[in-house]
Amino acid sequence: MNWIIVTVFAAFFQNLRSAIQKNLNKEVSTIASTYVRFAFALPLATILFFIYFKNFEIIKEILIQDKFVTYLLLGSLSQIIFTFILLYLFKFSNFMVGTSLSKTEVIQVAILEFFILEEKLNKFGASGIVIATLGIIILSIKDTKLFFKNLISKTTIIGLISGFFLALSVVYFRAAALSLENFESNFEKALSTLFFGLIVQTLVLTIYIYFFEKEQFSKLYKNKFESFSAGVAGFLATISWFYAFTLIQSSFVRALGQVEIIFSYIYSRFYFKEEIKINEIAGVVIFIIGILILLLFTAPAS
Repeated sequence: MNWIIVTVFAAFFQNLRSAIQKNLNKEVSTIASTYVRFAFALPLATILFFIYFKNFEIIKEILIQDKFVTYLLLGSLSQIIFTFILLYLFKFSNFMVGTSLSKTEVIQVAILEFFILEEKLNKFGASGIVIATLGIIILSIKDTKLFFKNLISKTTIIGLISGFFLALSVVYFRAAALSLENFESNFEKALSTLFFGLIVQTLVLTIYIYFFEKEQFSKLYKNKFESFSAGVAGFLATISWFYAFTLIQSSFVRALGQVEIIFSYIYSRFYFKEEIKINEIAGVVIFIIGILILLLFTAPAS
């Protein structure tokens, strides 16, 4: 059950990172708060990378592998594109519809894995993922009437596209890690993918902020504790995601990983004492049913 433990660990720290970023967002721009998950995680990844491998020659060994470099760049850029599309989505008054439908990412991961990695799901796997995703969509709907009223709209398309690019990043990162066939350890594959992925993403967003939001650098410095905290949580979450991707199909990982939303839901309800809605209870129950189908009838234990 290694992949299950690692995935829940990843989901927990992703939820923690999101909570820190949400608070940081009050002081800096959304792009800047996104930037910290990469830039402040990179030093930690760098230290761990060189402590683990103990030499610089490994960099050359990794970067001469064309498949790895190609998949890594595609995964890194897809994740950045996803971020910008999601930010664009927030500009619409009915963005809730789009953000709910971006949760179809898990289904899109399964489809993309079939076309890119030629990995198939059996009927139980497909059913579990669809049911779990449906539960998360229902749980994330804040206003049922508004959701169905705006279901056929521009935000629906944007939401699906954002989910597509997130799914694309997941599949390409898994492909990058698996392409390192000369590494026997799955952790080595995950760590290498994380390290080089963070370099690409930090570089791209540093250039963007320098030219378009230069004032954000000073704001991040003023909020360095929160920025560093988000980086640490982001580092722990991402290394766990990537490690899980090397253990089993990423569609399983991302489906179970949606438990992050359950963590967030429980926190907001019990901490802020918000009223529990019927659709939220239904969403949680449907999600659990989907995950049980996935774990009991499909996913291997290792």
